[in-house]
Amino acid sequence: MKNYMKYSIFIGLLTALLFSSCDDTMSKVGLSIQPREDVITVYTDTFQMKASTVRLDSVYAKTSDCLLGEMYDPVYGIIKSDLLCQFYCEEGFRFHQTPVDHKIDSVELLIFYPLSAVGSIMAYGDTLSPMQLTVYPVNKPLKKNFYTNEQPELYCDMQNPLGSATYTLYDMSVPDSIRFSYEYDYAPFIRVKLPTALGQKIYDETINNPATFDNQSLFNAFFPGVYITNTYGSGNLVKTAGENIAMRIFFTIPREPTEENSDTISTTAEWFYVSKDVIQINRFENNNLDQLLTENPTHAFIKSLAGVCTKLVLPTTQISKEIDFNGRYINGFTLTLKYLPEDERDFPYTPPQHLLLLPEDSVTSFFENANVENNVTSFISFAPDDGSYTYTSANATPGGYSSYTRTYSFGNISRILKNSIENSPEKDLSLLLIPVTRKTTTYNSVYYTIGISHSFFLSGVKLRTDEEHMKVTVLSSRYEEK
Repeated sequence: MKNYMKYSIFIGLLTALLFSSCDDTMSKVGLSIQPREDVITVYTDTFQMKASTVRLDSVYAKTSDCLLGEMYDPVYGIIKSDLLCQFYCEEGFRFHQTPVDHKIDSVELLIFYPLSAVGSIMAYGDTLSPMQLTVYPVNKPLKKNFYTNEQPELYCDMQNPLGSATYTLYDMSVPDSIRFSYEYDYAPFIRVKLPTALGQKIYDETINNPATFDNQSLFNAFFPGVYITNTYGSGNLVKTAGENIAMRIFFTIPREPTEENSDTISTTAEWFYVSKDVIQINRFENNNLDQLLTENPTHAFIKSLAGVCTKLVLPTTQISKEIDFNGRYINGFTLTLKYLPEDERDFPYTPPQHLLLLPEDSVTSFFENANVENNVTSFISFAPDDGSYTYTSANATPGGYSSYTRTYSFGNISRILKNSIENSPEKDLSLLLIPVTRKTTTYNSVYYTIGISHSFFLSGVKLRTDEEHMKVTVLSSRYEEK
């Protein structure tokens, strides 16, 4: 297992530079000030890492982004995404005008899904697939929960839906002259007709119990919200946000006739939106994951939204036994993972934008505390610039992986190895690879992380975990006097 040789100072320095990243700070004495009669003994030890696929039932999702729909994939199974939400009520809300005969005409729920800059629908799967969406009433107060495995049955009346709608995301009746024209500002949406009685109930409350609208909490108690879910079709997921979801209450008001228009009434509406000021619970449900979770000697899977991730086990107990750390220092432990291309199919998954590497027992606290990688116990993947490994995850390029070499690189992660051996030498180190979205800023043309969150993009990747690709090399050194 061991293979070491003594080098001169020059050879030792060259080897250390080749195997260590630029952020290495664990050498006992700087090489540049070594006396000529001193030497550094450099050691390279190879060990075998283990990998497996583990379930990731839910993720922390404090965000207004959401996906709606259901999609089947022959590799990654079925994913369904839906939403529990409240509606924002302006303090002291009143209808801006009195409806004719105090009657509400109709109510509808609108779910807008903005187009991309090139006019395409921001969705996964087949946008021509017929889908059905159903809205259920929430009849118990929603609890603020940022995890994605909430059970809607705890809050909703699932026997009495408020309404449903069948739709296709791509509306063939809309001509391209409108779809791609800035003049028309086209914004597609799903429309669900809700009971007129719901709008009437809200209007009557503004007259009979106006205190209900004094603050958001009182309004939530009166109208707890809705549950929006897919009830037919398994073809696509559409990406939107809470602020793009609204309830519109139509009513007629009196008007003065004009020469151009003799009507004595006109139609207007009041709007209630889902906003960042109210509770929005995104829910993901992953099924048919058995084939991903089956033990496999050649590959492991990662899937988002939630679903599964890859667990790496570093043999730190073996490393601590076989390497004499008395006066010996870990200088380099570079981790690069290879992945396989996706199987050919109609809508193949793309690799996650970034992978976050961190100890299994620190996942919850990392995301709840809004941490970013510290390059000691957590690392984020990056794409080396022109094959150079001088970058670290702290100042990496914005890309999270290399599509040319099909690799996720994490640079020198020797600090996490050293930390584990010092604090838990009797226990192997279990690490998880979590798909994430990375927010960055730039300084002197270098990208730095300012935020990390669980990925809200549909993605999947198959990592190579055969024996050859799970070999890891630990570079260490000892300073000795002649």
